[in-house]
Amino acid sequence: MQDVRNIQGKLVCRIDEKAGIVEIVHKSCKTLIHFRPDGTAEVTNTEAA
Repeated sequence: MQDVRNIQGKLVCRIDEKAGIVEIVHKSCKTLIHFRPDGTAEVTNTEAA
């Protein structure tokens, strides 16, 4: 996964281009956005450890 950071150097999200996944962790919530080949997106929210 590739880290994406803002201008202040803080981690914003992580991207896996091969799998088409964006991972965002904020406080105790982890959001995964999975982009499918047909153009749709699946969003999954879970508790972060």
